[in-house]
Amino acid sequence: MTRRLLYQRILDVSLFVTTLAAVATSFIKELPEWSIMAVLVTFVVMFFGRWWIAENRKAWMKSNWFDLVLVVLLSSPILRMLMALRIVHLLPALRLGVLIRANKDRLLRLLVLSGDSLPAAMATLFGLVFIFGTVTFSLEHGSNPQFGDFQDGLWWAFVTLTTVGYGDIVPQTPAGRVVAVMTMIFGVIVYSLVVANLTVFLENYGKKILAAETAKKVAVKADAAVEVDPSEK
Repeated sequence: MTRRLLYQRILDVSLFVTTLAAVATSFIKELPEWSIMAVLVTFVVMFFGRWWIAENRKAWMKSNWFDLVLVVLLSSPILRMLMALRIVHLLPALRLGVLIRANKDRLLRLLVLSGDSLPAAMATLFGLVFIFGTVTFSLEHGSNPQFGDFQDGLWWAFVTLTTVGYGDIVPQTPAGRVVAVMTMIFGVIVYSLVVANLTVFLENYGKKILAAETAKKVAVKADAAVEVDPSEK
């Protein structure tokens, strides 16, 4: 691995974690202003770090400039002064959109791998729980008392994606219901992937046990044959 590629991967992972932290700050009202600014500064530094080590800086900036502009705007004090506007409640969802856009290639590869990998399928499930839980909480919090905190959003997303659907928490806003429909559709897909991969995993595990037992029996028979006295044949 070249040094440039190593730096690129380190910055990619750091950018992912930083953007995730930016999403989390949207749900913590008591968070100090300096901590939010620290996340923003860290993001900007890493953004330009990735630009600096890119082989074609001009082409890289053309395809990634929107990430920087959107996150800077969404993290600015001006928008936080407009909390009376309903659109501000979508800040976590918009920030999450930056996170998804910055890692869309990895997410697509993960979804493809989910077809024949149980760990990948489980990672996809919990990733979608976080995504849909975050978006739905952003849309429902403040107008729907059932979504009192972030954990309620995660709980709703989990029971919906796993097709359980207790019905104890239900989106009430039009936008929340649209997201709920999308969550149900993804739930059917992901649930099928998890069940299929779990079935394959159990089948393969059973085959390994059977193969080990067969090999053990063959080894016992071979040892017994070696111990037989040739004169008795």
